[in-house]
Amino acid sequence: MRALFDGEPRSLADSATSPRVVWTFVWFSVVVAGTNAFGQWSEWSGFALIAPTITLVGVVGVVTTWLVPLGRWRRFEHASFAVVVATVLAVTGPNIATRHYFNTDAAAFNQRAAQLLVNAIDPYRATFRAGHLLLRGAGAFWTYTLNGGHVDQLSYPALSFLLQAPLQLVGLEHLTTDWVDLAAWIFAAVLLYLVSPTNARWLAPLLLVASFFTYSFAFGGTDALFVPFMMLAAWRWERFLDDGAARAARWLGPLSLGVACSIKQTPWFCVPFFLVLIASEAHARGLRVTGPLISYAAAVAAPFVVLNAPFFLWSPTAWLHGILLPLNQPLIPDGQGLVSLATHGLLHSVHPFDLQLAAAAVFFALLLALALWYPQWKRTWLFAVPFILFVPSRSLSSYLVDFVPAAFVLALTSAPAPARWRRPVTRRVSFAAVGLALAMAIGLATAAFTAPALSVNLVARQRIGHNAYMGTVTLTFVNHTNSPLTPHVMAVVGSGHPVGFWRPLGASAPLVIAADASRTVTMQPPRFMRAPLYGEEWMMEVVTPAPAALVTSRVYSWPSGPRLSG
Repeated sequence: MRALFDGEPRSLADSATSPRVVWTFVWFSVVVAGTNAFGQWSEWSGFALIAPTITLVGVVGVVTTWLVPLGRWRRFEHASFAVVVATVLAVTGPNIATRHYFNTDAAAFNQRAAQLLVNAIDPYRATFRAGHLLLRGAGAFWTYTLNGGHVDQLSYPALSFLLQAPLQLVGLEHLTTDWVDLAAWIFAAVLLYLVSPTNARWLAPLLLVASFFTYSFAFGGTDALFVPFMMLAAWRWERFLDDGAARAARWLGPLSLGVACSIKQTPWFCVPFFLVLIASEAHARGLRVTGPLISYAAAVAAPFVVLNAPFFLWSPTAWLHGILLPLNQPLIPDGQGLVSLATHGLLHSVHPFDLQLAAAAVFFALLLALALWYPQWKRTWLFAVPFILFVPSRSLSSYLVDFVPAAFVLALTSAPAPARWRRPVTRRVSFAAVGLALAMAIGLATAAFTAPALSVNLVARQRIGHNAYMGTVTLTFVNHTNSPLTPHVMAVVGSGHPVGFWRPLGASAPLVIAADASRTVTMQPPRFMRAPLYGEEWMMEVVTPAPAALVTSRVYSWPSGPRLSG
């Protein structure tokens, strides 16, 4: 047997082998995209032809990867990337074209906002209703608030809908948001392909065809709009300090960052990091720091002011309330970050404000780390931004991955830090400062999951309609505070988004639990709320606006419904 393993294996670092391996995986992803498309034939019959064609092309590509001569390799890479783009369009395009509803309230809000603007109506003063939003089963898509309501107004900066307004102005109204988002993501992939070093070009097609992004951005993920602008900001930030560079190259970085901030609030978190980059790089190059820093900040602010000023002048209060809503509105805790310990039932309470403070402490710690360990963090800090967004009470999966394309651009195109850089304080002080910020974050996050203001326990449930829909449930609430509480009840089935608030059976007034008291109440679900499947886990979730908190019952397994027989 030993003879079978004699000899040294050929290294994957071999210049002829390594690129073939990664591009094989790219083509294999095309094969997977084709096989996945087989299941979509019932949505559009054309997939019966498209799916096997994509699969066959992918298999041919896998084989060709190992046969093409190295002398034609660059041409092969270009052709491969073009096939990946065509594959994405062939799979996602018909799906958008044949779909009649949006899959997120964000996409629907952008569509409606552009429609209102085309008709000379201020979108920031409008109330968005389900009937106008092309949302099938709107209750499954609303963003709910701790006071028992949901977000029904525009809550993004103006460029989120301005980019698609010209298309809607000329009559292109069919799910315009989804088409624009898909186009923005494909443009981002093309940009990544063009700016990447030759040995990393495979990243672009791989992210395009084999990642979370394409599915999300073709099905309501409006974050696609700011991704290419964040990539441009990461690609050209250093050129801002090069006096000999062309004016377009110098100012492209900060202007692109300002454009990204004009689309959604998520890029706002990156602005302080870019300012630290500019200050640290200028100091390391022996340049004056104040002038470049002020100029860069002004260039970031300029597009935001220009794009949003008309709406601010139109209605200052409505505009400010809209763009600050995600930051100061009491939204229900939700997402795949730290908060999922409570929303998935492992822990049974969470105080959102404590998690926001913990996230602020993590933000400060990472900002300090960039300033105090600049050579190590200069090209990698953008990969760490999801640490900040993992902590708060709303940490949706998109927040945790949206910066990855720009992070790749930053890491692949930034130069090493100048050798003359010196840490502004001692190493001991640096570790102490960052350690203190992280300790505060851990303490605040721990406190967020302790001392619930309310507890809830399920007493009984009623099964109706052969378990197709949920019936009433009877809950016992216990108020552990010396003030009355107004709880709002939802049900969480599996890992899905909560669907609508329940109300006390036969009562129109809000439910109130007196101070230091308990109360047993029968709650009625929203209309036609699907019951869990047999054996599926579920629980009741209760939110209160004052104090802001979320509590859950224990996790239950649904005992009824059809069973599989062997």
